[in-house]
Order: sequence, then structure tokens, then C-alpha cells
Amino acid sequence: MPRICVSDERLKKILISSLNKFYQQDKLLIERTGMEQACVFRIGLYINELLKQDEQLSHLDFDCEYNKNNYGTKSTPRFPKGTRPDLIIHERNLEPNAINDNNTFIIEFKGWWNKATTRDLEKLEDFTSPYKGYHYQLGVLVVLTKCFEDLELYYFKNGQEVAENDL
Repeated sequence: MPRICVSDERLKKILISSLNKFYQQDKLLIERTGMEQACVFRIGLYINELLKQDEQLSHLDFDCEYNKNNYGTKSTPRFPKGTRPDLIIHERNLEPNAINDNNTFIIEFKGWWNKATTRDLEKLEDFTSPYKGYHYQLGVLVVLTKCFEDLELYYFKNGQEVAENDL
């Protein structure tokens, strides 16, 4: 399948809409703290709904904690023993030597109660780098806060953090 070109704005819109819905419908999960995986699951459900409605993206795979690269382990130089992105939009490669042409979006999450983000930032740098074999088009770290208006979003392209205005 040829490489899919999706605008960063489109991906950002899917994420923001899903986060907004999460804060409207699942605020209790945020208020309880310490429930990052439960939050990610709910947000993932809302992202999946929007992907199914998007003609250009609906054929891609959406996975949580997907730790495979073809038939091997999803690893990078900083994570040689393997790593699991929180959420990804990609094309699962079933061929032993397939390339990662349609790695589209990678999202990492942290709760406001746990701001140890260094490893997440490194992961996003590695996975969006055009030189590390995965070259996800866009990466984002979402720091879940007590309210939607205070969300912290850190965007990554080409292995570097970029300002939202530069997307």
C-alpha cells in the first residue's frame, strides 16, 4: 500500500475531539488519580470511533501498547530491550521485512499525578525520527490534567519536539 499522507491538523483534531469527549463523559477517572491505563483506554475508544468515520484513515490499524515491529520487538536505540507505545495509528506489517511506511500517529500519556515524562519524550523522539526505522508522522505526549482546558500537549515531528503552531 502506498504511503498515506494525512495532515497533522486532521490527526490533532481527532485527538482533541477524543480528549474533549473523555473529559465530558469520564471525568471521574481523572479525579481518582493513578488510573492512567483506564484513561488511555477510554480515550482510545473515542479515537477509534472517529477513525472508523474517517474514510482516509479507517483502513489503518489502531492499537494500544503494541510492542511488535513486523515479527520482532518494537525497539529503538534508547529502548533496545523493547518498548510499548500507549496508542498508535499504523499499518500492522505482516511481511517479515516490511517497512513502516504507514506509521501515522503515536500518542503517549501521563497523568498530572505522575509527571515523570523523560522516557515518554525519548520514546516520541525515537519513534518520529526519520532515521530510526519507525518514522511516525506525528507524535504527542498528553499530560492529563484535572480539567480539559489545562491539558498539556507536546508535539513531535522528525525526532524533535515542535511548537503546536509549527504543525
